[in-house]
Amino acid sequence: MDGQARAVASAFRDAMRRFASTVSIVTVWSNGERHGTTATAVTSVSMDPPSMLVCINRDSRLHNHLVAGERFCVNLLHVDNLQTSRLFASPLSSADRFACGDWRMDAASAPYLADAQANVFCIKDKMVEYGSHTIFIGRVVDVRMRSDVAPLLYQNGCYAADAAVLPEPGGKMPAGARRSRTEPLEETS
Repeated sequence: MDGQARAVASAFRDAMRRFASTVSIVTVWSNGERHGTTATAVTSVSMDPPSMLVCINRDSRLHNHLVAGERFCVNLLHVDNLQTSRLFASPLSSADRFACGDWRMDAASAPYLADAQANVFCIKDKMVEYGSHTIFIGRVVDVRMRSDVAPLLYQNGCYAADAAVLPEPGGKMPAGARRSRTEPLEETS
């Protein structure tokens, strides 16, 4: 890589650090074991058909398990799942990673975190190799959601929470908006 390409790659990395993302743990059942990793390169693709994509580095321990597996689950994390996210981003073994959290298996053997913000169950539909990663596109076959909305976020190399809900024009708050935890709470006796 020449000097110009290194400068662009460095600037791009810095720009992506400014991109706030919901933290997810992508999981799969493969070779008689649960496997998973923390990921932020996750997004919806289409509503018709409902689909998601996850981008996984080919050097990741999860990569070959996703290639071999037919189903995967995208566990969108809640702020309460911070410790679990850290474990899944660590070099710990799969068994040690799954020792933290309320992990369950759905009827089709996809591991999911029961208290996550949401669980999106997918059947692998397509794989596209690009650069250092493989893009896995999954057709959504089931979704489970937690009632309270407090996603775990990642921005600028740090975990974050409480994205402020901004009012609509005229100052009206959107339906279903919740007060940010960063606002002072009224004391009750």
